[in-house]
Amino acid sequence: MMLTVDQLIDLEILAQEELSRLTEEELHAIEDVAPISPDKAIGRLSRLDSMQIQEIAKDAQRRREKRIHDLKRALERMDAGTYGICERCSSWIEFERLEASPESKLCGSCRRG
Repeated sequence: MMLTVDQLIDLEILAQEELSRLTEEELHAIEDVAPISPDKAIGRLSRLDSMQIQEIAKDAQRRREKRIHDLKRALERMDAGTYGICERCSSWIEFERLEASPESKLCGSCRRG
């Protein structure tokens, strides 16, 4: 079912807010992925723990960067008038799906299939 103007406005606001939140998060996360200096006087297990935590932070940063990219593309699709249309089958993406994940490019059927 085609999105209403009110739904599109709500989704654009939601996408903008999420993009702002992720961008702000990105600025604060830079220090979490700083290299661990080998001359730091910490034990071997502490260093391994620190390296593992650093890898988790790097993975979170990669996922955040991808979501930022996807949200920017979603906002571009909104401007182009192609937002909410499944890229695979060209049917309308469910509002509830877009509300949960504004960057969605596929309808629920295509995502599962």
